[in-house]
Amino acid sequence: MSASLDALRAALVAAFRAGLDGLDPAGLVERALAAEAGARRGRVCVIAAGKAALGMARGALRCWGARITGGLAVTVAPPPPPGRASPPDPAEAAEDALRPLRVLRAAHPLPDARSVDAATAALTAAAALGPDDLLLALISGGASALLAAPPPGVALTDKQALVAALLEGGAPIQEVNLVRRHFSRIKGGRLAAAAAPARVLTLLVSDVVGGLPHDISSGPTVPDPTCVEEARAALERWAPQLARLAPALSESLKPAEAPPQEARVLADPGLLAERVAAALAARTGLRAVAAPAEDGEARAIVARRLARARTLAPGEAVVIPCEPTLALPPRRGAGGRAGWIALAALRDLPPDVALLCAASDGADGSSGAAGAVVASANADAIDADAIEAALARFDDAPVHRALGTRVETGATGHNLTDVHVIARDFARGGLR
Repeated sequence: MSASLDALRAALVAAFRAGLDGLDPAGLVERALAAEAGARRGRVCVIAAGKAALGMARGALRCWGARITGGLAVTVAPPPPPGRASPPDPAEAAEDALRPLRVLRAAHPLPDARSVDAATAALTAAAALGPDDLLLALISGGASALLAAPPPGVALTDKQALVAALLEGGAPIQEVNLVRRHFSRIKGGRLAAAAAPARVLTLLVSDVVGGLPHDISSGPTVPDPTCVEEARAALERWAPQLARLAPALSESLKPAEAPPQEARVLADPGLLAERVAAALAARTGLRAVAAPAEDGEARAIVARRLARARTLAPGEAVVIPCEPTLALPPRRGAGGRAGWIALAALRDLPPDVALLCAASDGADGSSGAAGAVVASANADAIDADAIEAALARFDDAPVHRALGTRVETGATGHNLTDVHVIARDFARGGLR
């Protein structure tokens, strides 16, 4: 691979990191709360949940520390790396800094018993509020799994089976969360209902392409305009083998029933794409633009990325926020949708084009990486049949490790869905 193309790949990774750094969740929340007019009477209870929960909670405490009387910050428990000691848990280091909030950890993407405990604690805290109090909900992607309260009479194992069937069946996240909202005692506005008559202020960091507040983490504190019939149809469409669970679906909180509240989206996938494009242009001189957010099946996404790559002029780049779906078989290898798309596109990219596909939370499926950054020259080091076999087994992670194309960020404290960056090198001279 040419030095210029190698530098381009490195620049894409640097711009991705810079875009994330420019959307610090603590700063987003701090600025939003500073704009709140006037002090209010009563207690403030914070429920922060999601992959950005710790940062969002820090921002709330920096701005409103004297007013906050308690609450929770629920974050993802990192799995121990195979064969190695567990890494330091950022939640443990945060416990003292986030007092009077309790820091809890739970599983993602499938809920576990800790998720149920966290949901119970959140509902209990909300129910203790009075008419002069405020529930400050700080919600980011991942909270659907971290706050799990199965419907009455439904076992956690059934909840886990349903979520796994929806995710592995390739359901769009809006449809997954539609079912979740109607299959829960906390989602679909039910946490806000528990807080009534207290006022509710929800600040959101969105991981859903085109997502409305009720789509983000299944909307625990916002009213839901969808109905149980829509959820039943989605369940039958994506997980018909679990149709026996349909009777447990119930209506969510509707707008007319909601307590006094306000919800604001502080950041979303489109804003992240804009920040990455700006960082790429500033660092390289490329004419980088952010494109509208996309979703769709991974194979169709690959075709679109290749078509767009062929139309780029020298020195052009496009940043696309993306929520792909990828149906997975029960037996599969290690990898994720970002790495899979990058590997599927690798051989057919124009020779002077680089493609980055990365998860903004730093965790692309089971790959152990955020994603991958590739150019067609990377294919020189591997047999085409090996690529096809890895794609068929959904086992892209070992290939990217062998090729040196992995993007490794660790947990980013964000969740703003995936970012795809396509860039064509300058005709002469490479990056500035």
